[in-house]
This record gives sequence, C-alpha cells and structure tokens, in this order.
Amino acid sequence: MRLIRTLSGLVATVAISALVALPILCAPAAAATLPDFGSEPVQDTSSPGGSSIADVRVGANDGFDRFVVEFEGDVGAYFVSYVDQVTQDGSGAVVPVDGSAFVQVSLNGIPSEPQAPQQTIEAGLTGLIQVVGAGAGFEATASYGLGTAQAAGFRVFTLTEPTRLVVDIAHPDVTPTASNTADPSESAQPSPTPTSAEVTPDEAADESESPSTWLIFLLVGLALIGVVAGVVGWRMRRPNEPQR
Repeated sequence: MRLIRTLSGLVATVAISALVALPILCAPAAAATLPDFGSEPVQDTSSPGGSSIADVRVGANDGFDRFVVEFEGDVGAYFVSYVDQVTQDGSGAVVPVDGSAFVQVSLNGIPSEPQAPQQTIEAGLTGLIQVVGAGAGFEATASYGLGTAQAAGFRVFTLTEPTRLVVDIAHPDVTPTASNTADPSESAQPSPTPTSAEVTPDEAADESESPSTWLIFLLVGLALIGVVAGVVGWRMRRPNEPQR
C-alpha cells in the first residue's frame, strides 16, 4: 500500500513538471535576426559538403522578391554576387538572362546525379524578372542567374526543415523596413504562380525551434497520468468511512 502511494506521488510530481514545461516548449521562438540588404558579394565556405537540389522557386513579398533553392540535405558552400554577365561554370559561356542587372548564385558540393533543376522561371515580379539555370554537373557545382529590374540590394541566408538557401532581392527604389524584413517562413510557390502570398513571418521564426509534436503529446500524456495517479493516491489516503 505504501509503495503504491509513493509511486502515485512520484508520477504526480513528474506530471506537474510536464505541465510547467509545456507552455515553455510551446511558446513562440524569438524572431531570427536576418542579414541586412546590400550589394557586396556573399559567400559561405564553412560547409564543404552539400546535397542534391530538390527544387528552385520564386515568390513575391512586401518590399522584396525571393529566390529559393531547396536541398535534399545540407547546404554546401555558396557564392552570391552581382555580375556583369551570367556565365557557365567551367566553359565561361555567357548565359542570356532578362533584366537590367544580374545576380549569380553559385553552389558547391552538388552531386551530378540527379542533375540540379535547370529550368527557366519567368518570374515577372517587381524586383526579380527571370531566373535561368546557368549550368550543373561541372566539378560538383550548380549555378543560377537572376535577372533583376535594377541593381538593388540583396540578402542571403538559410532556413531549415526543409533545408533552403534564400536570396531576397529588394524592389527597385525600396529600402525594406523592419516590418518586411522579419523572417518569413519561406514557402514561395513554384512558377507559374510566383506571386502567391508566402507564409506569415512568425511561422518562419518558429520553424527550426518548434518542439516536436511527439514531445508535446508525451508531456500531455504524463500530465493526464499524473492527474489520475494523484486522485488514486488521495482516495487511498482517505480514512475508511464507517460501515452503515
């Protein structure tokens, strides 16, 4: 009998701890800090590896347009820069791209099979005019040319679940403000519907921080078990009522 009471008390304690932890785990994560828009080249060589490219797409946002490369696994090294002309890796051949200014996105560590998507996306957005595949397969690289309305600022960052490299192109004569530089959880729609609205900013900030669904269910289950155990223990501690 005493053992049952002890176990009931222990389970109740665990359940109370779960109830306390649950609101903390479910609370929205703080918004991620994104890099500023600029015109200088951006590169990251910290991850020499890479993975196959699952998809490329574009989307429109308030004050900027978005180009997204989605990976099957990790993001490898990359280099993003304004160029006079978009060229193919290896051959150096000029790749025609519509626009007044051009951004080249070069990715390393890309397997030759399956080949990275190389389609042309007629974006037709305010800042981003066209995206053209500029070659894939040469020495584990893939490259994309972005034709823009003018040489506006851009920013580069990565997102997770799934893994993505994001390039935001500012709209002409627009300096993105705090209201439109918050981390939007990227879910830009593939061409030919590139202007579809993206997911609201708060969802992206939570994207890599949200607790797993199974953990929430586990904590809720422990809480329920604790409640039942507490009731059982309380009833067992009550003095026996006299027989009538």
